[in-house]
Amino acid sequence: MRQYLKNEVFKVSKWVELILSVIITIAVVGGTIWLVQDLVQLLTSHPESRDIYEFVGVAFNLVICIEFIKMLCKHTPDTLIEVLMFAIARQMIVEHTKPAENLLVILAIAILFAIKKFLFRTFDDVDKMIFLPHQSIASINELVHVSIPEEFHGQTLGELMAEWAASENEEFQVGQCYFFEGGALRVEKAVNGRLAQVEVIRSKDAPFMKKEH
Repeated sequence: MRQYLKNEVFKVSKWVELILSVIITIAVVGGTIWLVQDLVQLLTSHPESRDIYEFVGVAFNLVICIEFIKMLCKHTPDTLIEVLMFAIARQMIVEHTKPAENLLVILAIAILFAIKKFLFRTFDDVDKMIFLPHQSIASINELVHVSIPEEFHGQTLGELMAEWAASENEEFQVGQCYFFEGGALRVEKAVNGRLAQVEVIRSKDAPFMKKEH
């Protein structure tokens, strides 16, 4: 019962994130339309530097909102880092900051780049695709460019996952992961302990094409 409630709350949170993304997207579209109107006014008048800075500030806000939408839709460290970098860069470009403040902003951006390069794990940067259990492993390997181990020709994803689950004496639950070299299989959806959808994850550090021996 507890696990069921967790799964249901997780599903609701996903829908809330999606609704928020749609609302923010509508706001960004409206803001873009107004930004175009502001651009026309700037081109047909004699703008002061203050007007240009306000225009750039609004444009930066829209870009930050776009990155925020991406962060809601795609939960990866890359999207979070991009939101932070745009927000920090906006502070330095739009606001009239002092040289010392500019130096702190530059250091903050450099730290974000260092975090992205040295602290992200292999599976923080991944490609993902969802499949049904009846699909063959061979076709998935060819489509996603992964090397899911296949015990016999024509073996399906569900058959392999069932063997792994049996070896662990577990029923299928959302979020379970089974790792293989260069990727992982994650239970995306399970109904009454039965596998319904599988997310195939491929690390971007893994070679895109298989090496020929």
